[in-house]
Amino acid sequence: MFHFVNTTWKTDAVPAVGDIVIVDKESISQFDRAELRKTPSNQAFKWADEEDDAPVLECFDYDNEMVVKKRTWKFDAEDEEMVCVLKVSFLHHEE
Repeated sequence: MFHFVNTTWKTDAVPAVGDIVIVDKESISQFDRAELRKTPSNQAFKWADEEDDAPVLECFDYDNEMVVKKRTWKFDAEDEEMVCVLKVSFLHHEE
């Protein structure tokens, strides 16, 4: 089961571990995009219809709330700056 997504956070305000952030398709790493295309949405979202086998990536819009589990820093040679890479997980809403 797929639990985490790596996202690059390009902003001055870096969220702390435990914060809830909005993650859109464009900020998800290429590797995770490929994984999300293979993972049925009902494996990630408890409230998804059990018959719904659409890829998780299709569920991402501009208002997906995810919780920050870990953050690391790396140097982006192209932009010549440090960027924060967040490990985030889906929020599971109980019905």
